[in-house]
Amino acid sequence: MRLASRLTGLAAAVAALTLALVTPVSAAPAPAAPAERAVTSAGPVKLYIGGLGSGPYNVAVQSAVATAADSAVAKGFDPSQCTLVKGPTIVNQLPNGYVQVAVEYLCSGEPYAPGPTFMLNRYHKSSDTQSNSWYHPNGYQLQGPLGGLYTYAAPGTTPLYLCQVRGDHFTSTDVNCEGQQYVTRLGWLHTTPQAGVGTVQLLRCLRNENRQIFDSIQANCEGQIHGGVLGYTLA
Repeated sequence: MRLASRLTGLAAAVAALTLALVTPVSAAPAPAAPAERAVTSAGPVKLYIGGLGSGPYNVAVQSAVATAADSAVAKGFDPSQCTLVKGPTIVNQLPNGYVQVAVEYLCSGEPYAPGPTFMLNRYHKSSDTQSNSWYHPNGYQLQGPLGGLYTYAAPGTTPLYLCQVRGDHFTSTDVNCEGQQYVTRLGWLHTTPQAGVGTVQLLRCLRNENRQIFDSIQANCEGQIHGGVLGYTLA
């Protein structure tokens, strides 16, 4: 009897985990937290930033590091917020005996935002669809905008995160990514429609043919499976 009870509980847990990957944790709107609390509980922005330099090896390394630092600053990070995670790696041997060297840094924290909002776009390649407000992922095609996000914790908003399960990216309002891999914070979106503010509903959807997760602002999930409301982006 105990064994049967445990198996039933295990089956229920597995079913709940599967459902969680389709239905957002915050499908039902929750009361907005105060701005101070939202900032404290929000996960960090994490961006991988690369640099490439050429010349004699030492010069190439210095150039690669400087290029990465410039790119980090352009994204709003202080270079002190960035940690070397790959390289220096020689990626090309030039005919004159010089080399090309690559480095990659992980920048994490609160980058400076030049404006109050930025655009959330959807990108696609054959094996994945992802929403991103920070960059155009390599190898992906732009499919179009999904509305604007705040760059700060505005009243009535919650953070939106980019997460990953195996090779499939998805967005979530759960800082723990619903038990999956955290990638970065994308920005803040409204939890409910706001009076006097133009918004569009951001939906989590699931493709019928391969169960690939994607976001949409179309009420019918573009003919695919409706997985719940993530929130409301700026129109």
